[in-house]
Amino acid sequence: MAKGTDLKRRIRSISSMLQVTRAMEMIASIKMKKAQDRALQSKHYVFESWQAILELSRLPENRDNLYLSEQEKGKILVLVIASDRGLAGSYNSDILRKVLQFTKDNGLENIDFIVMGEKAKNFIRKIGGNIIAEFPLGEQVRFTFVSPVALIAWEGYTKSEYKKFYSIHTHFDSAMRKNATTLQILPLIEPESIGEASTKESAEEIDFKFEPSKMEVLDTIIRQTVRALTYQIILESEAAEHASRMVAMKNASDAARDLKEDFEFTFNQVRQASITSELAEISAGAIAQE
Repeated sequence: MAKGTDLKRRIRSISSMLQVTRAMEMIASIKMKKAQDRALQSKHYVFESWQAILELSRLPENRDNLYLSEQEKGKILVLVIASDRGLAGSYNSDILRKVLQFTKDNGLENIDFIVMGEKAKNFIRKIGGNIIAEFPLGEQVRFTFVSPVALIAWEGYTKSEYKKFYSIHTHFDSAMRKNATTLQILPLIEPESIGEASTKESAEEIDFKFEPSKMEVLDTIIRQTVRALTYQIILESEAAEHASRMVAMKNASDAARDLKEDFEFTFNQVRQASITSELAEISAGAIAQE
């Protein structure tokens, strides 16, 4: 019965593993729901801010605004968001592949990185990238938390140290719809595509009144939108991480459950064969004594 004992030990081990994966799946599900709610709450604000800039940028005097047109000089600043831990399926590997492709297209020497998450930091260091700032990932991201990230990008772009500001993160639509993406944050809008992007009434036909001035109003809105967009990106990444971990743990639970059933079936076969063998021996002994 040595084989049966070994099978029982494996079944107990898988049962313990199944309890852990179920618990992790439940925790990730709860965290994902909370992160998803926060992401949806801020999404409306970001969209409305974007629309306001879209309208203002269509005015002729704003088409050459520093924050709406690409600069020729400077490096590229990239915010990379990954997780601190693994066990999240392909969440981190998809982000890191995007980073590799981005560095291949733009040249590693032309890029400075802001990183969030241990996985992102370790990978950028491994490929020899220049990290100018790193930020931890908290359990609950607040709007004030993203201010230093947006400030670094804003000041660097204003001083022409950077000609573009990108984020490489995971865009979140739902638990089953999420993908690693590269998003250009600055400049916010390309003037050539503005006319095609909006179907609303032309801003040139609207009589806007600005206080204190058009430039100050536009710059203030753009700066706030950069902060809000950065915040939205971090929230979506957080929700996507929890969703990926939830799916990964569900798959692990399903695989463990199937493996446990296979071992239990094998154990029952071994046990039945052992019982049959013992009955046969008892029957043979009884017949021999007659």
